[in-house]
Amino acid sequence: MELEDLVEFSQTVRVLYVEDNSDLREDTLGIFSIFFNKIDTATDGIDGLNQFMDNKYDLIITGIDMPNMDGLEMITKIRKISKHITILIISADTKHFIDVIKLGVDGYILKPVEIKQFTSVLQKVIEKLQDKEELYQYRNHLEKKVEDEIFKRRASEKVLIQQSKLAAMGEMIDAVAHQWKQPINIIKIHTDMIGYDFEDGNINKAYINKFQTKVFNQVNHITNTLNEFRSFFRPNKETHPFNIKDSIDSILVLIHDDFIKNKIEIEVNIKSDFIIDGIENEFKHIILNIANNSKDAFNENNIKHKKIIITTNSDNISKQLEIQDNAGGIPEYIIDDIFKANVTSKAEGKGTGIGLYMTKQIIEKYNGTIEVKNIKDGAIFTINFKSQ
Repeated sequence: MELEDLVEFSQTVRVLYVEDNSDLREDTLGIFSIFFNKIDTATDGIDGLNQFMDNKYDLIITGIDMPNMDGLEMITKIRKISKHITILIISADTKHFIDVIKLGVDGYILKPVEIKQFTSVLQKVIEKLQDKEELYQYRNHLEKKVEDEIFKRRASEKVLIQQSKLAAMGEMIDAVAHQWKQPINIIKIHTDMIGYDFEDGNINKAYINKFQTKVFNQVNHITNTLNEFRSFFRPNKETHPFNIKDSIDSILVLIHDDFIKNKIEIEVNIKSDFIIDGIENEFKHIILNIANNSKDAFNENNIKHKKIIITTNSDNISKQLEIQDNAGGIPEYIIDDIFKANVTSKAEGKGTGIGLYMTKQIIEKYNGTIEVKNIKDGAIFTINFKSQ
């Protein structure tokens, strides 16, 4: 390294110079000022340690024999704080040479300090500092690159989650439309029949009451599915206590006709009812995602007798929800990754893999856990929340 380059780089280095002898300190500062613009001084080890604690230095140059706290003790304390700070020793002899090597000192300069000797030592020190600077810049670049990748991944996940929500809404609209089709047809049949029954003289008070009851039941079914659908997709960020059984019943209203159409039996076994404090619509997504995954697995695996069992239980330690099916289970090669984004057991084009990822995120939001394992004929999802 040329002297001009050495001086140019050293001008950016911040130095702490520790020396108790004022005359020596002033003489040596004259040499240091050739190379350094930013020099702080300390008069002993205690002063040096305090300044090191209060400021950020690139290089420490220190004597050894000083009152109050000598250079070796000061370096020992500094090394406990920073193993990487560059340190030079200035001493009249080499009796402490082994000691300072053990402390990881970067250079040893004999008194009185001469420019030639100091330049030689400084050149090696500056090269180390340049390497540190390059490493620092590389790490900064790497950290920035990692941050950019994390930002891109999160943005991508947000898009996938939004797509999943839209897909869920589309599926739900289909399910609601299917559920409305049957009661609307029943109402239409009854209204068509009333004309014929009037002509045949069959209409009386009892007939009207029976007609009203049948139509009311069908309209009530349509209203319930509409209210549940609106509630399910209405944004809500406020948490409140809700009953686990009521939440399950609400979801079953939405999927009832769709699951009948697919010949899926759902058994609900409430061994213990309990309350969860959270956003109920988010919780409903958990049940809906797992139930719809079972439905797809039933159809893909051509299962004849399809059954889902939902079980709740609780004790002093945890509140537990289990959702079990006999849909054939999850392939072993992906079961350990099934809750990761973009992991799916479905055929290409039939699933994004985001549903179970969202499910896990929602559960963990409420400090819960979810696990899955294969059983004899299918899979069982176990969700645990801590009891209050």
